[in-house]
Amino acid sequence: MEKRLVTAVLVSIVFLLAWGTIAPKIFPELAKQQQEQQRQKDAATSTAKNATSTTAKQPTTASSTSAATSTTDTAAPAPVAAKPAPPVLPLTPIVAETTSIETVDTPDFTAQFTNRGAELVSFKLKHYATRDSGLVDLVKARPRTASDYPFAIEAANGGLAQTLNTALYKLDHRTQGAVHILEYRYAQNGVSMTKTFRVGDEYQFSMSTALVPASPYRVTIGPGIRIHDKEEIESRGVITGNGVVQITDSLKQIAREKAPKIAVYDDFQFVGIEDNFFLTVLKPEHGGAGSLHTVDLTEPGKTEKSRELYAGVNAAADGTLTMAAFFGPKQTQILDRYGYERTLQYGTFGLVARFFLICLLWINKYTHNYGWAIIVLTIVIKLVLYPLQHKWMMSMRKMQKLQPKMEAIKARYKKYKTDPDQRQKMNVDMMKLYQQEGVNPAGGCVPMLIQFPIFIGFYNLLSHAIELRGQPWILWIHDLSLKDPYYITPVLMAVAMFVQQQITPTTADPAQKRMFMLMPLVFLFIFKEMPSGLVLYWLVQNVLTIVQQLLLNKYTDLGPTSMKKAAS
Repeated sequence: MEKRLVTAVLVSIVFLLAWGTIAPKIFPELAKQQQEQQRQKDAATSTAKNATSTTAKQPTTASSTSAATSTTDTAAPAPVAAKPAPPVLPLTPIVAETTSIETVDTPDFTAQFTNRGAELVSFKLKHYATRDSGLVDLVKARPRTASDYPFAIEAANGGLAQTLNTALYKLDHRTQGAVHILEYRYAQNGVSMTKTFRVGDEYQFSMSTALVPASPYRVTIGPGIRIHDKEEIESRGVITGNGVVQITDSLKQIAREKAPKIAVYDDFQFVGIEDNFFLTVLKPEHGGAGSLHTVDLTEPGKTEKSRELYAGVNAAADGTLTMAAFFGPKQTQILDRYGYERTLQYGTFGLVARFFLICLLWINKYTHNYGWAIIVLTIVIKLVLYPLQHKWMMSMRKMQKLQPKMEAIKARYKKYKTDPDQRQKMNVDMMKLYQQEGVNPAGGCVPMLIQFPIFIGFYNLLSHAIELRGQPWILWIHDLSLKDPYYITPVLMAVAMFVQQQITPTTADPAQKRMFMLMPLVFLFIFKEMPSGLVLYWLVQNVLTIVQQLLLNKYTDLGPTSMKKAAS
């Protein structure tokens, strides 16, 4: 019995030893599969070690690492989604043979992606036209051979970034309902990068990246935002590409001309680039710090350099990054939907501007022309302010009627110009005269103070409301958000101001009157570069004031003729 047991054990051992040599020859496919599984296990172990050794704070590019400045705000970190597992390093290279452009067409925009670097090369908005009747493209024009289109890679390892931005990725384009899923994959020389875009009908879409083995890098958009038309650049108040970053619901705007070489934000909600009417931002769900950095570039067709901004988000320590990207118009309802409402800056009197925008949109439903809507709204404002303005006009008339008595008091104290006590007595006598006649010398200031926030609100509205961009009025006015190309409305406004001065009573002395005569010219110089919609508002306001003053002069005993008689 024991002899049989010993013999069985020896035979089993010999069989097992022989199997390792015989099996690969008999079952080559099985052996190959086992070897592949072992290699994948070894690669995964190596990736985990690399991810562990990489710090959570991602450095900037090699050229700007030492210049980086960290912004230590006490913001709550952005919500973090479930971390995607890094892919296993493939055994065989994944490289496309030729360059290709993939187009995603939706009702609101057309997006084009290239497999060279897996980047966005065009994002045209179908509802917004340029001056040459083309479509607004939020991707700034540059040579097609450039490798810094939106969603390019910047890395501490410059060679790695260059490789990933010039490589030809293989594309897997599939759809889930209305969502296009573009998965770009590249693998060669021990490096694997996957970029995935999920683009639907919304201006906001998602984007994720995964690099194996993990290495510090960031994904950027820029430089700047779109190519601005000549008329836009020449129009006063146009923003041509500033940076924005929101931290704890507080928006920071960074002027591109004054922006530092690089700024890093550890805790932020989104970072991007804006102009008056359009916005491009990145909102991370899983990743590292955000950044804004500047470069000096020469635009196509120009010789001088201009400063432009890039916005970026660092990948997490495991080599992955997941974020939302918004490329679209700064329309109030759209921005409110995605949480970017603070980027629509209407200035100090923002509430006034938003209220006027609501009114203009409602009036435009009936006028079907924003120029006429501005005129209607101006008339409504004039009617609402009429009691105060009428009071101001009556006060000015009474002040003019009191002019002889005021001059008599001044003459009485004329020889006491250097005596403060006598000057104080003169002021007391003046106040007694005002009280006896029921005149408030400061009463005329109130309507002007009320006009100021209305004027500023209108200016900010017409400079930033995309609803008015490209909206014509009549004849030569093709865009109410730009200046009058022939300066006709500013000249008419200056003429109206001059006429208004001639028929409006005043208590100013001759020297002051001569100075006031220059005001229409000053306003002409200021308004000639202002949005034509704003000039239209001020022109209509002056015309209505002239009509109001003429009626007051005709139907009261305080007209110019009676004033001259009273003065004599």
